[in-house]
Amino acid sequence: MAQILPSIFGANILSLQDELRFLEEENTEILHVDLMDGTFVNNIAFGPNQISAMKKASKMTFDVHMMLANPERHIDDVINTGAEMISVHYESTPHVHFILQKIKKAGRKAGVVINPGTPESVLEYLLDDIDYILIMTINPGQPGQTFIEKSLEKIKKTREMIAGRHIQIEVDGGVNLEIAKKVQEAGADLIVVGGALFNDNPKASYQALKSVMH
Repeated sequence: MAQILPSIFGANILSLQDELRFLEEENTEILHVDLMDGTFVNNIAFGPNQISAMKKASKMTFDVHMMLANPERHIDDVINTGAEMISVHYESTPHVHFILQKIKKAGRKAGVVINPGTPESVLEYLLDDIDYILIMTINPGQPGQTFIEKSLEKIKKTREMIAGRHIQIEVDGGVNLEIAKKVQEAGADLIVVGGALFNDNPKASYQALKSVMH
């Protein structure tokens, strides 16, 4: 069954503790946390200290999406947050394999992220070292974009490439109720949702999103 991963970047920063409590009351298993450096992407968000503080206040599994240049400089700090899932952008470093090995050695799940313009085929020689693939369905770090329809084809091709391996496919960017259905049908296991969840009625939105998961 596919899972909804709320993106805490979409929550109300002034009531973060209440938002975390709400997600736990809704039995959220995995929280998606963006780490942005203002260089690899324009935005800046949630450094290791903030992630550590949220982790201490929550029982959820943390899925940290590293959107930063030179991730090899920061990977130890991210591991030290206690996050159980850590993903790194294929485009952000020539040392992606080294970082994945560090994540795995620390006993965490390792993921690789690919931008909309990056073909899934670049991951062929990393498949034995990863637990999940995060497919960006908008350009990262730029909120308010619409879902890129071509991503559905990429999800299907990634599913074929994985073959019999135990690798999950995560999708992030522009997901609403209708898109959640489509990406799930294309083969996504983990579906990140921000703006379509944290709105005027998050409880109703969350229930609606969960109701289409199968």
